[in-house]
Amino acid sequence: MLITDPKATGALMEAVRQGLEADLRDLDIEDRATLRSYHSSLANIALLQGRLEDALALSAKVKELQEKPALKLLSGLSLRAIVAARRVAPDKQAETFDAAYRAELAALPYEQVQAELKASKAGLEIVSANYLAGSAEERFDPAVKEGMLPQDLALGAIGMAFTIREILPRRDAMVKALQETIDAHKADKPDIWAVRAVTLSEAQHLTRTVIAIWDTGVDVTLFPRRLWVNAREVPDNGKDDDRNGFVDDVNGIAWSWTGERLAGALRKVEIPAERLAAAARDMKGYTEMQAGLDTPDTAALKKKMAALPKDEVKTFVESISFLSIYGHGTHVAGIATAGNPAARILVVRAEYPWQIIPPVPTEEWVKGQVEIMKASVKYLVAAGARVVNMSWGFSPKEIEGMFEANAAGGSPQERREIARKWFDRISAALRSAMAAAPTVLFVPAAGNANSDARFEDFIPSSYDLPNTLTAGAVDKAGDEAAFTSYGKVDVYANGYQVESVIPGGETQAWSGTSMAAPQVVNLAAKLFARWPRLTAAQVKRLIVDGADEKVVTGRTLRLLNPKRSFELAEVLASRAAGGKPAAAKPAGGKGQARTAGARPLPP
Repeated sequence: MLITDPKATGALMEAVRQGLEADLRDLDIEDRATLRSYHSSLANIALLQGRLEDALALSAKVKELQEKPALKLLSGLSLRAIVAARRVAPDKQAETFDAAYRAELAALPYEQVQAELKASKAGLEIVSANYLAGSAEERFDPAVKEGMLPQDLALGAIGMAFTIREILPRRDAMVKALQETIDAHKADKPDIWAVRAVTLSEAQHLTRTVIAIWDTGVDVTLFPRRLWVNAREVPDNGKDDDRNGFVDDVNGIAWSWTGERLAGALRKVEIPAERLAAAARDMKGYTEMQAGLDTPDTAALKKKMAALPKDEVKTFVESISFLSIYGHGTHVAGIATAGNPAARILVVRAEYPWQIIPPVPTEEWVKGQVEIMKASVKYLVAAGARVVNMSWGFSPKEIEGMFEANAAGGSPQERREIARKWFDRISAALRSAMAAAPTVLFVPAAGNANSDARFEDFIPSSYDLPNTLTAGAVDKAGDEAAFTSYGKVDVYANGYQVESVIPGGETQAWSGTSMAAPQVVNLAAKLFARWPRLTAAQVKRLIVDGADEKVVTGRTLRLLNPKRSFELAEVLASRAAGGKPAAAKPAGGKGQARTAGARPLPP
């Protein structure tokens, strides 16, 4: 086994070390996220190889490259404690590690790192040797059998080997120390969002506002009287009644992974019902663990993970993956429409692979993706969408990764070239479609890679168009989330432990920039509902100008402030009306859309 056999891991580490050092020596790498990744991997390799001073020096370099305060404070904490233990006699190592680790934790300003410490504890409590071994077999076997392990997979393998050899033997001590640190600091962060919130009511004579949820699908049964309805389409008759190219597009449209046109606002369940229910319980338990809670669901998940056999890892991982994709769009829709009776959801459903090994990308897949980008924007514009939530994205690396996972696409250079070529085609289609829709405000999520979107070339979050507004994530206190990407972010919103619904109606708290983007969409839709004559560019400006500025390590974060944006909109409307507040104008006129409240949908 690659990650458990010292000889195999040793050969892999030396090859990767030489490759990374050559890249650092020969290439002019400007992206700090890439540099952090390289130096972090080299630090782990140095520790595994017994080069303790090198490990400390490389870890210090990672800390220097960190741009987020919490991550800078935590950078290298475990590694330094391990090095301290390695320097004493074997019979003294356990107590030395424990003392060094606790000293590191005690020196931290808890209020700045509490979310990250809770997340670290949760991660430690569910990881196991069986889990890592089972994951490794699924992820790495195809490439290993071909005799070639790409760099990204090799780095993943080394990370797993590091966890097995250096972290798991110390896990119980780390969890105990983390729990005692958390228990000693009961004060929780303040919530800055409640006082900023804006809630609309029917009494305000609002204009119905179409919000496109371009995502993985929406359980429309959970949003009665909050749906955009295509009045020309007869529900569930299997026909394209309005002859627009989509069958049964009552609440929107749907696409397969390869660009085939589908029907239905929500994906069909593709795993057994009992697996889906178990995945929902496991997801709930994990999010509660991340929040530092001790509940029946967290206890059940810990027990399950401790006993999980290696041959059941694939089923566990893919069940969670399916639930995450299946429920994602519904969770987003709940956030985007909260407190807005004028909101009307238009679904643009796109299916994504949920298996550990994704499909191999092909020319037909690229053509399908191009069609999805062009036709989806055209559809939502025709339907009158004012704002679009885009809590998704990918870069050329994702296409390379699909090739790598299947040991396909030729050499690393060939994979890189074809991935770039295909990515550029998809990106060009989406960018041009969005640019040609200036009446619509598009809100992409920044991404959860803790990377600079300017270098990663993520779409659509890297676009800088007059009608795009990229959202990053902070927590409930307004502190930048450890996972959020950055570099090209217009505004930050709460993306940590945000409660919303998943299919079936259960409420769960999920984290990610996927949860931050619909907070921005929510505000934009409320501004459009209150002042329908506003343009997409004006709403973008109201949101950005209304945000509170916060300087972090030389970067300025703009924190969403709905109340302030509404105040600015009042001033703008008053000026437009010659000093008198401008009233909202109810929707009317021509168009193929009407709301679900006008015609009940079948159950």
